[in-house]
Amino acid sequence: MTDRLTRRTALAAGGAVALGALAGCSEVGDEPRFWNDPPALDIDAVPREFDGPVPERPRLVPVDVDPAIAAAFVDRVGRLLSAVPEPLTAETLPNGEIRERIATERAAARESLPAADEPCPPLAAAERYATARDHAATAVGTFAGAAVEGDPEDVTVDIGTVRRRVSDTLETLPAPATDPLAGAAVYGPIERWYDESRRRTLVGGNAGPAGRANPIRAGESVGDIERVQSYVEAGRYLRDRYRDSFTGPEPVTEPLRREAERLGGEVRDRLRQLHGEETDRIRSNPGDEAFLDERPVARDAPSVSLLSTVLYRTFEDLRFDPIPVDDDEPDHPATALTRTVLARVRLRAADAVASRIEDGETMFPADAAAVGAARDAAIESAASLAASGNPLDRWLATRFLPLFDEPDAALGASEPSGRRIAEAFTEYRWIETVAGEAGPVTEGIAERVES
Repeated sequence: MTDRLTRRTALAAGGAVALGALAGCSEVGDEPRFWNDPPALDIDAVPREFDGPVPERPRLVPVDVDPAIAAAFVDRVGRLLSAVPEPLTAETLPNGEIRERIATERAAARESLPAADEPCPPLAAAERYATARDHAATAVGTFAGAAVEGDPEDVTVDIGTVRRRVSDTLETLPAPATDPLAGAAVYGPIERWYDESRRRTLVGGNAGPAGRANPIRAGESVGDIERVQSYVEAGRYLRDRYRDSFTGPEPVTEPLRREAERLGGEVRDRLRQLHGEETDRIRSNPGDEAFLDERPVARDAPSVSLLSTVLYRTFEDLRFDPIPVDDDEPDHPATALTRTVLARVRLRAADAVASRIEDGETMFPADAAAVGAARDAAIESAASLAASGNPLDRWLATRFLPLFDEPDAALGASEPSGRRIAEAFTEYRWIETVAGEAGPVTEGIAERVES
């Protein structure tokens, strides 16, 4: 999908003449609303269950987690939870709201752990362990904050120590890899754990539990710190285990940085086209009208709603992701490249959706069978990425496969509405589209890196 001259670009370039020619695109007036009189759809005939399962999350780190290491992460959850009496009675803790919160977090900790026989790739397992430890530490920190003699700061390591460990680990990444793209897929998610922690979780003087009078808020702070500590342990382990799994490792930092900057230039150029002269807010969402030269369908048609939704997701990430659209050199090249790839693919897919809107497509299912067909097409596209030999494709698959959860759940509901079915249909169409736009981006990167 090539970038198109959009309405916003035309206005910026052509001024008043273009404004007069294109003004009709933004006029709302008395235009009919799609959902005031939607097309007929046999809701009872829409499939609720499907034969084709969602593909498993692909493996990005080609090593297994040693059972003893996995057991240590599970044991940490158990040791944390052992500090909270079970059952936790009103006699021990009179505040019912806090008791309920502790019970909820304790249950979530146990549910988050992978089952012993559950297939779970290393990165996914690390995220599950971190989530479980977060919930467990939140429960214990909340209990400690409510207890007369408790201290939430005693539950886990202090925030200063975790900050130092995160910084020290980031300095070692990306470590050598078998090739640059494998390094991006392996180290990109790990770098992102730490990059997000430094920019969001561990930020500010009030990030830790110290001085928090509310036990629930104190518990949440303890959980945040424990989660990041779990990521530190898991990331270091996976880095070392992967690095020791091959001979002749290849340094990948500079190739990844060069490609991130080059692809970031493509993203920057597209954003400038969309924003026109408003380059001071280049990471902000320009709105769906910036992607459209005309809109021959109703403003609330499923296709237009889909475009608005995916633009929100895309630009919400663009605001914070380390995508090199500015002049700054990316600090963490593996996560910079992976997140820039995701942004570029999403923007191409958004252009594809916009083209369909301009062609008059509402993306309302033609009949009940179209819903199942859309899901099948989405499964096929996502499965192709998951099975690809290109590590960047497999990484993208880990981003797109979770998108099946919401529409599958909506169709599996007892009485889904026609509107909810249409939303599920458009989500399947989006998965097919965005997965299909990955190839031109990732293939070009592979050719340049290998040349």
